[in-house]
Amino acid sequence: MRGRAVAPTHASAALRHFGGLPKPTPTVTAHRQPFPRDFYVVTIANFVFFLNFACFFLLPLWLSEHGETEQTIGYVMGVGGFSGLCVLPFLGMLLDRFDRRRFTVIGSAVMAMASFAYIGIPGAGAALYLVRVVQGVAFTTAFVAASTLAADLAPPARRGQGLGIFGISTLLTHAIAPALGEQIARSFGFPVLFAIAGVLGVVALVLNASVRAPRHARKAVDVAVPLRGPLYREPLVWMSSATMVAVGMGFGAVLTFVPTFLQSIGIARVAPFFISYTIAAVSVRIALGGLSDRVGRRRVLFPSMAILAAAILALGSVSSVPALIAVGLMFGAGQGMTYPTANALMVDLSHPGNLGRVQTLFAGSFSSGVAVSSIVFGAVIVRFGYPTMFAGAAAFVMLGLALAWLAPREVELIDAALDPDGESPSEDETVALHESAARAHAGLSNC
Repeated sequence: MRGRAVAPTHASAALRHFGGLPKPTPTVTAHRQPFPRDFYVVTIANFVFFLNFACFFLLPLWLSEHGETEQTIGYVMGVGGFSGLCVLPFLGMLLDRFDRRRFTVIGSAVMAMASFAYIGIPGAGAALYLVRVVQGVAFTTAFVAASTLAADLAPPARRGQGLGIFGISTLLTHAIAPALGEQIARSFGFPVLFAIAGVLGVVALVLNASVRAPRHARKAVDVAVPLRGPLYREPLVWMSSATMVAVGMGFGAVLTFVPTFLQSIGIARVAPFFISYTIAAVSVRIALGGLSDRVGRRRVLFPSMAILAAAILALGSVSSVPALIAVGLMFGAGQGMTYPTANALMVDLSHPGNLGRVQTLFAGSFSSGVAVSSIVFGAVIVRFGYPTMFAGAAAFVMLGLALAWLAPREVELIDAALDPDGESPSEDETVALHESAARAHAGLSNC
């Protein structure tokens, strides 16, 4: 138990204990270190980009108008996610080698062109699947690059809060785009909605082009995690990845099939769900965004995932708008804390030289779950109905919670070093901490 007697309070204290850096002169406390200007530009650009993307949450309604079944809708929605997954093995390495801003610009441009292309598509045919493939690749490229930039720009000791703020830019669009988009589609038709989405893609392109991406020197560190070996061998990384696949399965089932589910039970509009979900998710991130930075990632992640699973299960019994709003609030509270907390946990395992690969693995794991859910749960609905489908989706989230519970806990050495009341570690301190913690792991095995 000798590891407990030396638990560090600050990053520099941990380094001094393990033979790292000398004691620095305190400057700005980690809790007060400001976010840079470009962090906010990336966040605003992501907001506009996701207004484009969230317009296509209504695509199942467009397909339903064309007489397509839930299974076909699942295939159409899923193919976009799977196409994005195909670029992930290359995207992570590219983000760590080249200017990450380029990928946000290119992704926004292609998303804009794909949005305009929908105007000329008559229904579920080869052209639609082709555009979905292009859209999936563009979305994955731009979003993973933007989230990597946000993690890169956020002060290390405020990472959980920073990723929560960045995530708010995504969540707001989940209420705004479906609510306004539904009204636009009803009043003027889906072609007008697709054109507006294309314009939003162009605006996102302009904003992303104005970001000044940080230029980190690549560190000669083979250990991305403060543990035993390279990143790809780390059970903690892959257990975290599997957890996000399971969470993505639950989240994707809700976002894909809530519109058609509400139609099936006679609720005409999807806006009440998306608005209540967004209000709750944004509220918890504003009020509790920095909680995992203070008390630890796991203490926030586990109850958040349990709330998310309960909300998905409850969707199957919704029969009125008030019940829908209540479940939407619960779903938003769970998802609003689960995603940024899990993301911060994964970023904690990285260093500047592999941040792109870690973020790609995180986003790819979540996107894999979303893509698979569209196809799997579409078939479940056709055979067993919506309540069974929502129960299955909730079960996947609980499986993810179990995997997170069973994951190794060695990363808590880093968590203990990043105390929000102490000084924020520099990039050199962070890398040195990873190296020192790796050397000290054998002596802390009883921690």
